[in-house]
Amino acid sequence: MAKQQKKETFTDRLKTIGMAIKFTAKRDKMFLPLEITAILLPFVIVALLVILLSWSPLWFVSSLFVALLAGLIVLNLRTQKVINSEAVDRPGAAYALIENMRGWHVKPGIAALSQTQFVHRAVGKPGVVLIGEGGGKVRKLLGQEKKKLSRVVGSTPVYTILVGEGENDDASVKDLRKVIRKLPPNIDSKEATQIAQRLEALGMGMAMPKGPVPTSANAAKGARRAMLKGK
Repeated sequence: MAKQQKKETFTDRLKTIGMAIKFTAKRDKMFLPLEITAILLPFVIVALLVILLSWSPLWFVSSLFVALLAGLIVLNLRTQKVINSEAVDRPGAAYALIENMRGWHVKPGIAALSQTQFVHRAVGKPGVVLIGEGGGKVRKLLGQEKKKLSRVVGSTPVYTILVGEGENDDASVKDLRKVIRKLPPNIDSKEATQIAQRLEALGMGMAMPKGPVPTSANAAKGARRAMLKGK
């Protein structure tokens, strides 16, 4: 049986959010001004309404929640932007960025040519998506894996995306999440789960080869997960 994940406490969430703030502030000069503006703006608006239109001061309570929500949204967006920028040209970056995408069953390193050239698999409503990283040689590997999977998943669409910054690559790692989200839905979430389980049961995958994984993505993915859970 798989080990159950330890339930994240409120204190854990605060710690991970604090890590994300520290992480983003060091790398994004615009983050703190935007964060401060997002937090203060609701209070300023309510103060003006109280003074000019004689609104009840109790509205400041509501502005507190709006300020917290705005602060989290800015933190989430700016952290993700920094992560995407720092992920460029780092082995394992594609997997680190899609690992926690909601509604997707992600399997790292289902095929590999080396420690920096591999293919990851993601199963979601669009179908099966094979993500390759590590240069042009991986294109052939993507084609081979697509043929294998097509025999198993039948009519379910199988997409391939070669991630990189070269002219012949399909998508930059910075845009990977956006590209995946734009894929059309072809199956429902129940079917996606069944397909992912079937592929896992058939052993269609291998352990991700040991090698460097972008520390930038690892440093902030906990904070992103905490914020998403808080929705």
